[in-house]
Amino acid sequence: MKCYRRRMIPILVLSAALPSFLSGCSQRVTPEKIFSEASGRMQEVTSSSNRVELAIQLEDILDLREVNMEMEMENTTDPPAGHAKGTAEVNIEDAEVSGEMEIYQVMEDGEYVTYSSLDGEWERDVTEPDSENHIGMDGNIFAQEGEVLEEFRLADEPVTVEGKDCYQMYGDVKGEDLMGLLGRDMINAFGLVDLPSEEAVKELEVPVIFDIYIDEMLPARIIVDMSGVLNELYDSYGETTKVNLYSIELVFTDYDQTEKITVPQEVRDAC
Repeated sequence: MKCYRRRMIPILVLSAALPSFLSGCSQRVTPEKIFSEASGRMQEVTSSSNRVELAIQLEDILDLREVNMEMEMENTTDPPAGHAKGTAEVNIEDAEVSGEMEIYQVMEDGEYVTYSSLDGEWERDVTEPDSENHIGMDGNIFAQEGEVLEEFRLADEPVTVEGKDCYQMYGDVKGEDLMGLLGRDMINAFGLVDLPSEEAVKELEVPVIFDIYIDEMLPARIIVDMSGVLNELYDSYGETTKVNLYSIELVFTDYDQTEKITVPQEVRDAC
């Protein structure tokens, strides 16, 4: 069951890469301007709250596997920390396994420490920081990789998220950059799915949609659809797995409302 209790990758880090629209009718909106404005806005954000939904369906000759996850997540930047709570469900050949998940991720003595549980069974894991295992918001991550969004396109009409009007931007993100945004654990459904090759996934061009709250000019929603590119990846490895669905959706519900995240003493004692 340990694979169910992988560490949470905080979501604020990927917010720094999201687009926002410049104010003023005299300025023509371009992806470069959107990216620059979003990066600046996110430098001022101290916390965020969001919902995460993963929906996966993998079909092979003899079986059908479905994975569904729903989690409420919150993150802070100073100190960098994250907390998530929700459910995970796996269906394999009409057999269902489900459980309650909860995760705390904090910095202790210069290391990333994750406290994770499935149905109340807690574990503690220490990891070294790198570009794909991080907590809190890294406002500079896409200042170093600004070309990621240069080819994105702006939708002609606004969309609605959480009852608010949003601008939309869509395009492809390289798998390596996507791992830098979401973290490798989220791409692998927190250990519930084994993809053919992490290095091969990094080379994929993955369709991504970014929705931006018009009034706040902050990220509203991210939709990642890996179904098609993963089908091609499995085919290239000669595997019979068919990817019917591989979707990740994050909805940002609040900014600058989260209080300091601390690990309860009873959780520490249980590890």
